[in-house]
Amino acid sequence: MTLFSQFSEKIDFDANLIIEVPMPDLWDLIQKDWISSEKRNPLDVFRMVSLAVVRSLQPGSNFVNLLCVLYRGDFNSIRQCIDQFKREQKAQCQNPFRLRAAQLGAHDATEKSFRQLRGSMYYGDAEGADDAVTKMYRTSSVCELFGMLFNLAIQDFNHRGRKIVTALQVWKLVQIIGWEYSLPALRSLARFLCDHPVNSDCFIESENLVYDVRTDWQLNLLGDVRVCEKLVETLAESGFEVALDFTFKAIQDGTQTELLWKAVLSVAHQADSNLVLPIYALRSLNQLAYDATQQLQILFQSIGFVAENFCENLSYKKTDWNSALLDKLLS
Repeated sequence: MTLFSQFSEKIDFDANLIIEVPMPDLWDLIQKDWISSEKRNPLDVFRMVSLAVVRSLQPGSNFVNLLCVLYRGDFNSIRQCIDQFKREQKAQCQNPFRLRAAQLGAHDATEKSFRQLRGSMYYGDAEGADDAVTKMYRTSSVCELFGMLFNLAIQDFNHRGRKIVTALQVWKLVQIIGWEYSLPALRSLARFLCDHPVNSDCFIESENLVYDVRTDWQLNLLGDVRVCEKLVETLAESGFEVALDFTFKAIQDGTQTELLWKAVLSVAHQADSNLVLPIYALRSLNQLAYDATQQLQILFQSIGFVAENFCENLSYKKTDWNSALLDKLLS
Protein backbone atom coordinates (compact mmCIF):
# COMPACT_ATOMS: atom_id res chain seq x y z
CA MET A 1 0.00 0.00 0.00
CA THR A 2 1.31 3.44 -0.87
CA LEU A 3 1.79 5.65 2.18
CA PHE A 4 -0.01 8.99 2.22
CA SER A 5 3.28 10.67 3.07
CA GLN A 6 4.79 9.55 -0.21
CA PHE A 7 3.86 11.69 -3.14
CA SER A 8 4.32 10.09 -6.54
CA GLU A 9 2.87 10.29 -9.99
CA LYS A 10 0.88 7.14 -9.23
CA ILE A 11 -1.19 9.02 -6.65
CA ASP A 12 -3.95 11.06 -8.21
CA PHE A 13 -3.77 13.81 -5.65
CA ASP A 14 -7.09 15.44 -6.33
CA ALA A 15 -10.29 16.18 -4.48
CA ASN A 16 -10.83 12.52 -3.62
CA LEU A 17 -7.69 12.47 -1.49
CA ILE A 18 -8.73 15.71 0.20
CA ILE A 19 -11.91 13.86 1.16
CA GLU A 20 -10.30 10.59 2.22
CA VAL A 21 -6.95 11.45 3.83
CA PRO A 22 -7.00 12.29 7.56
CA MET A 23 -6.06 15.85 8.38
CA PRO A 24 -2.58 15.27 9.94
CA ASP A 25 -1.41 13.08 7.05
CA LEU A 26 -2.95 15.43 4.52
CA TRP A 27 -1.23 18.51 5.86
CA ASP A 28 2.11 16.68 6.14
CA LEU A 29 1.82 15.78 2.48
CA ILE A 30 1.00 19.36 1.54
CA GLN A 31 4.02 20.63 3.43
CA LYS A 32 6.50 18.02 2.19
CA ASP A 33 5.53 17.63 -1.42
CA TRP A 34 3.78 20.84 -2.37
CA ILE A 35 5.48 23.60 -0.44
CA SER A 36 9.04 22.24 -0.31
CA SER A 37 9.21 20.89 -3.86
CA GLU A 38 6.96 23.64 -5.30
CA LYS A 39 4.93 21.09 -7.25
CA ARG A 40 1.68 22.86 -6.40
CA ASN A 41 0.75 26.47 -5.84
CA PRO A 42 -1.94 27.63 -3.38
CA LEU A 43 -4.53 28.04 -6.12
CA ASP A 44 -4.13 24.40 -7.21
CA VAL A 45 -4.68 23.23 -3.65
CA PHE A 46 -7.66 25.54 -3.17
CA ARG A 47 -9.26 24.12 -6.32
CA MET A 48 -8.94 20.62 -4.88
CA VAL A 49 -10.37 21.66 -1.52
CA SER A 50 -13.27 23.44 -3.23
CA LEU A 51 -14.08 20.43 -5.38
CA ALA A 52 -13.87 18.18 -2.32
CA VAL A 53 -16.40 20.42 -0.58
CA VAL A 54 -18.99 20.39 -3.35
CA ARG A 55 -18.54 16.66 -3.94
CA SER A 56 -18.88 15.46 -0.36
CA LEU A 57 -20.96 18.02 1.56
CA GLN A 58 -24.71 18.40 1.29
CA PRO A 59 -25.78 20.80 -1.51
CA GLY A 60 -26.32 24.22 0.00
CA SER A 61 -23.86 23.64 2.83
CA ASN A 62 -22.92 26.87 4.57
CA PHE A 63 -19.28 25.98 4.06
CA VAL A 64 -19.54 26.97 0.40
CA ASN A 65 -20.15 30.51 1.64
CA LEU A 66 -17.07 30.33 3.87
CA LEU A 67 -14.63 29.17 1.22
CA CYS A 68 -14.16 32.53 -0.47
CA VAL A 69 -13.97 34.25 2.91
CA LEU A 70 -11.26 31.97 4.27
CA TYR A 71 -9.11 31.82 1.13
CA ARG A 72 -6.49 34.56 0.91
CA GLY A 73 -4.20 33.02 -1.70
CA ASP A 74 -1.72 31.39 0.68
CA PHE A 75 -1.21 27.99 2.28
CA ASN A 76 -2.13 29.19 5.78
CA SER A 77 -5.63 30.15 4.65
CA ILE A 78 -5.89 26.82 2.81
CA ARG A 79 -5.14 25.04 6.07
CA GLN A 80 -8.06 26.94 7.62
CA CYS A 81 -10.26 25.78 4.74
CA ILE A 82 -9.18 22.16 5.18
CA ASP A 83 -9.60 22.25 8.98
CA GLN A 84 -13.12 23.62 8.62
CA PHE A 85 -13.96 21.17 5.85
CA LYS A 86 -12.88 18.20 7.96
CA ARG A 87 -15.10 19.44 10.81
CA GLU A 88 -18.05 19.79 8.43
CA GLN A 89 -17.32 16.35 7.01
CA LYS A 90 -17.29 14.82 10.49
CA ALA A 91 -20.53 16.58 11.42
CA GLN A 92 -22.24 15.06 8.37
CA CYS A 93 -20.99 11.53 8.99
CA GLN A 94 -24.50 10.48 10.08
CA ASN A 95 -25.92 11.71 6.78
CA PRO A 96 -23.08 11.36 4.25
CA PHE A 97 -23.31 12.76 0.74
CA ARG A 98 -21.26 12.01 -2.34
CA LEU A 99 -21.86 13.67 -5.67
CA ARG A 100 -22.20 10.93 -8.26
CA ALA A 101 -20.16 10.87 -11.44
CA ALA A 102 -21.44 13.24 -14.12
CA GLN A 103 -23.75 11.58 -16.63
CA LEU A 104 -22.60 11.35 -20.20
CA GLY A 105 -25.16 12.04 -22.87
CA ALA A 106 -26.28 14.06 -25.84
CA HIS A 107 -25.49 17.77 -26.06
CA ASP A 108 -29.04 19.09 -26.02
CA ALA A 109 -29.76 22.67 -26.99
CA THR A 110 -29.21 25.04 -24.08
CA GLU A 111 -32.83 26.22 -24.10
CA LYS A 112 -34.10 22.64 -23.87
CA SER A 113 -31.77 21.86 -20.97
CA PHE A 114 -32.84 25.05 -19.20
CA ARG A 115 -36.49 24.05 -19.44
CA GLN A 116 -35.55 20.69 -17.94
CA LEU A 117 -33.66 22.42 -15.12
CA ARG A 118 -36.53 24.79 -14.38
CA GLY A 119 -39.05 21.95 -14.31
CA SER A 120 -36.77 19.93 -12.05
CA MET A 121 -36.53 22.82 -9.58
CA TYR A 122 -40.29 23.21 -9.34
CA TYR A 123 -40.88 19.47 -8.99
CA GLY A 124 -37.94 18.84 -6.64
CA ASP A 125 -36.17 16.48 -9.06
CA ALA A 126 -32.49 16.75 -8.04
CA GLU A 127 -31.32 14.05 -10.47
CA GLY A 128 -33.06 15.77 -13.38
CA ALA A 129 -31.51 19.11 -12.41
CA ASP A 130 -28.07 17.49 -12.16
CA ASP A 131 -28.44 16.03 -15.65
CA ALA A 132 -29.72 19.31 -17.11
CA VAL A 133 -26.94 21.52 -15.73
CA THR A 134 -24.33 19.00 -16.90
CA LYS A 135 -25.64 19.36 -20.46
CA MET A 136 -25.78 23.14 -20.12
CA TYR A 137 -22.15 23.19 -18.99
CA ARG A 138 -21.14 21.56 -22.28
CA THR A 139 -23.05 23.98 -24.49
CA SER A 140 -23.04 27.34 -22.66
CA SER A 141 -20.59 30.07 -21.73
CA VAL A 142 -20.02 30.86 -18.07
CA CYS A 143 -22.04 34.09 -18.24
CA GLU A 144 -24.91 32.47 -20.13
CA LEU A 145 -25.14 29.54 -17.72
CA PHE A 146 -24.96 31.62 -14.57
CA GLY A 147 -27.49 34.05 -16.03
CA MET A 148 -29.95 31.16 -16.26
CA LEU A 149 -29.08 29.85 -12.78
CA PHE A 150 -29.55 33.33 -11.31
CA ASN A 151 -32.89 33.55 -13.09
CA LEU A 152 -34.03 30.41 -11.27
CA ALA A 153 -32.55 31.40 -7.91
CA ILE A 154 -34.44 34.70 -7.76
CA GLN A 155 -37.76 32.96 -8.34
CA ASP A 156 -37.88 31.48 -4.84
CA PHE A 157 -37.29 33.21 -1.52
CA ASN A 158 -38.21 30.41 0.83
CA HIS A 159 -35.76 29.91 3.68
CA ARG A 160 -34.85 33.60 3.71
CA GLY A 161 -33.39 33.76 0.24
CA ARG A 162 -30.68 31.12 0.68
CA LYS A 163 -30.91 30.10 -2.96
CA ILE A 164 -29.84 33.47 -4.33
CA VAL A 165 -27.11 33.84 -1.68
CA THR A 166 -25.70 30.39 -2.48
CA ALA A 167 -25.90 31.00 -6.23
CA LEU A 168 -23.89 34.21 -5.87
CA GLN A 169 -21.31 32.48 -3.66
CA VAL A 170 -20.88 29.70 -6.21
CA TRP A 171 -20.35 32.38 -8.88
CA LYS A 172 -17.58 33.91 -6.75
CA LEU A 173 -16.06 30.48 -6.14
CA VAL A 174 -15.96 29.72 -9.87
CA GLN A 175 -14.13 33.02 -10.47
CA ILE A 176 -11.34 31.71 -8.23
CA ILE A 177 -11.07 28.06 -9.20
CA GLY A 178 -11.68 28.56 -12.93
CA TRP A 179 -14.43 27.55 -15.34
CA GLU A 180 -12.78 24.25 -16.31
CA TYR A 181 -13.06 23.02 -12.70
CA SER A 182 -16.55 24.34 -12.02
CA LEU A 183 -18.88 21.51 -13.08
CA PRO A 184 -19.12 19.87 -9.60
CA ALA A 185 -19.92 23.27 -8.07
CA LEU A 186 -22.63 23.90 -10.67
CA ARG A 187 -24.13 20.45 -10.15
CA SER A 188 -24.19 20.94 -6.39
CA LEU A 189 -25.93 24.30 -6.86
CA ALA A 190 -28.50 22.76 -9.23
CA ARG A 191 -29.29 20.08 -6.65
CA PHE A 192 -29.65 22.71 -3.94
CA LEU A 193 -32.18 24.63 -6.05
CA CYS A 194 -34.35 21.50 -5.91
CA ASP A 195 -34.00 20.95 -2.17
CA HIS A 196 -36.94 23.04 -0.94
CA PRO A 197 -40.50 23.56 -2.19
CA VAL A 198 -40.74 26.63 -4.39
CA ASN A 199 -42.80 29.65 -3.38
CA SER A 200 -42.98 31.75 -6.54
CA ASP A 201 -46.08 33.86 -5.83
CA CYS A 202 -44.08 37.08 -5.74
CA PHE A 203 -42.13 36.18 -8.88
CA ILE A 204 -45.30 35.41 -10.83
CA GLU A 205 -46.80 38.74 -9.80
CA SER A 206 -43.64 40.66 -10.66
CA GLU A 207 -43.25 38.90 -14.02
CA ASN A 208 -46.65 40.20 -15.06
CA LEU A 209 -45.41 43.73 -14.37
CA VAL A 210 -41.86 43.48 -15.71
CA TYR A 211 -42.93 42.89 -19.29
CA ASP A 212 -45.34 45.84 -19.17
CA VAL A 213 -42.69 48.33 -18.06
CA ARG A 214 -41.87 51.02 -20.61
CA THR A 215 -38.99 49.96 -22.85
CA ASP A 216 -36.97 53.13 -22.22
CA TRP A 217 -37.02 52.81 -18.42
CA GLN A 218 -33.21 52.93 -18.27
CA LEU A 219 -33.39 56.56 -19.42
CA ASN A 220 -35.43 57.56 -16.35
CA LEU A 221 -33.80 60.55 -14.66
CA LEU A 222 -36.33 61.69 -12.06
CA GLY A 223 -35.15 61.46 -8.46
CA ASP A 224 -37.87 62.86 -6.23
CA VAL A 225 -37.05 61.96 -2.63
CA ARG A 226 -40.77 61.86 -1.83
CA VAL A 227 -41.12 58.78 -4.04
CA CYS A 228 -38.42 57.09 -1.98
CA GLU A 229 -40.14 58.06 1.26
CA LYS A 230 -43.45 56.69 0.04
CA LEU A 231 -41.88 53.42 -1.08
CA VAL A 232 -40.17 53.03 2.30
CA GLU A 233 -43.54 53.40 4.02
CA THR A 234 -45.14 50.96 1.59
CA LEU A 235 -42.42 48.36 2.13
CA ALA A 236 -42.73 48.63 5.89
CA GLU A 237 -46.52 48.51 6.04
CA SER A 238 -47.90 46.61 3.01
CA GLY A 239 -47.72 43.25 1.28
CA PHE A 240 -45.72 42.57 -1.85
CA GLU A 241 -48.63 43.16 -4.26
CA VAL A 242 -49.04 46.78 -3.15
CA ALA A 243 -45.28 47.38 -3.15
CA LEU A 244 -44.87 45.95 -6.65
CA ASP A 245 -47.72 48.06 -8.01
CA PHE A 246 -46.21 51.20 -6.49
CA THR A 247 -42.81 50.38 -7.99
CA PHE A 248 -44.31 49.77 -11.42
CA LYS A 249 -46.11 53.12 -11.39
CA ALA A 250 -43.00 54.95 -10.17
CA ILE A 251 -40.91 53.56 -13.05
CA GLN A 252 -43.65 54.36 -15.55
CA ASP A 253 -43.67 57.95 -14.24
CA GLY A 254 -39.93 58.30 -14.87
CA THR A 255 -38.38 57.57 -11.46
CA GLN A 256 -34.84 56.26 -11.73
CA THR A 257 -34.40 52.72 -10.43
CA GLU A 258 -31.37 53.71 -8.34
CA LEU A 259 -33.69 55.70 -6.07
CA LEU A 260 -35.92 52.65 -5.66
CA TRP A 261 -32.90 50.57 -4.70
CA LYS A 262 -32.05 53.12 -2.02
CA ALA A 263 -35.49 52.66 -0.51
CA VAL A 264 -35.07 48.87 -0.50
CA LEU A 265 -31.66 49.04 1.15
CA SER A 266 -32.77 51.63 3.69
CA VAL A 267 -35.48 49.31 5.02
CA ALA A 268 -33.24 46.24 4.83
CA HIS A 269 -30.55 48.12 6.75
CA GLN A 270 -32.68 48.04 9.90
CA ALA A 271 -33.80 44.44 9.52
CA ASP A 272 -32.63 41.14 10.94
CA SER A 273 -29.13 40.29 9.70
CA ASN A 274 -30.32 36.98 8.22
CA LEU A 275 -32.71 38.89 5.98
CA VAL A 276 -30.26 41.60 4.97
CA LEU A 277 -27.90 39.12 3.29
CA PRO A 278 -30.25 38.10 0.43
CA ILE A 279 -31.04 41.76 -0.26
CA TYR A 280 -27.37 42.63 -0.64
CA ALA A 281 -26.92 39.48 -2.74
CA LEU A 282 -29.69 40.71 -5.03
CA ARG A 283 -28.10 44.14 -5.21
CA SER A 284 -24.79 42.56 -6.24
CA LEU A 285 -26.57 40.41 -8.78
CA ASN A 286 -28.32 43.45 -10.22
CA GLN A 287 -24.92 44.98 -10.87
CA LEU A 288 -23.73 41.78 -12.56
CA ALA A 289 -26.77 41.37 -14.81
CA TYR A 290 -26.27 42.58 -18.37
CA ASP A 291 -29.84 41.94 -19.52
CA ALA A 292 -32.28 44.80 -18.91
CA THR A 293 -35.20 42.45 -18.28
CA GLN A 294 -33.26 40.51 -15.66
CA GLN A 295 -32.26 43.77 -13.96
CA LEU A 296 -35.94 44.63 -13.63
CA GLN A 297 -36.79 41.13 -12.41
CA ILE A 298 -34.16 41.42 -9.69
CA LEU A 299 -35.40 44.85 -8.60
CA PHE A 300 -39.02 43.73 -8.43
CA GLN A 301 -38.08 40.56 -6.56
CA SER A 302 -36.07 42.60 -4.06
CA ILE A 303 -39.02 44.86 -3.41
CA GLY A 304 -41.39 41.92 -3.08
CA PHE A 305 -39.02 40.12 -0.72
CA VAL A 306 -38.62 43.18 1.51
CA ALA A 307 -42.35 43.83 1.64
CA GLU A 308 -43.14 40.18 2.34
CA ASN A 309 -40.66 39.91 5.21
CA PHE A 310 -40.61 43.37 6.76
CA CYS A 311 -44.20 44.61 6.69
CA GLU A 312 -44.72 43.18 10.19
CA ASN A 313 -41.19 43.76 11.43
CA LEU A 314 -41.70 45.48 14.78
CA SER A 315 -38.04 46.46 14.98
CA TYR A 316 -38.42 48.82 12.03
CA LYS A 317 -38.24 52.49 12.99
CA LYS A 318 -39.37 55.21 10.66
CA THR A 319 -36.58 57.65 9.93
CA ASP A 320 -36.69 61.31 9.00
CA TRP A 321 -35.54 61.01 5.40
CA ASN A 322 -33.58 63.54 3.42
CA SER A 323 -31.61 63.35 0.20
CA ALA A 324 -28.22 63.47 1.96
CA LEU A 325 -29.13 60.44 4.08
CA LEU A 326 -30.37 58.53 1.05
CA ASP A 327 -27.13 59.19 -0.83
CA LYS A 328 -25.18 57.52 1.97
CA LEU A 329 -27.08 54.25 1.69
CA LEU A 330 -25.19 53.07 -1.39
CA SER A 331 -21.84 54.67 -0.61
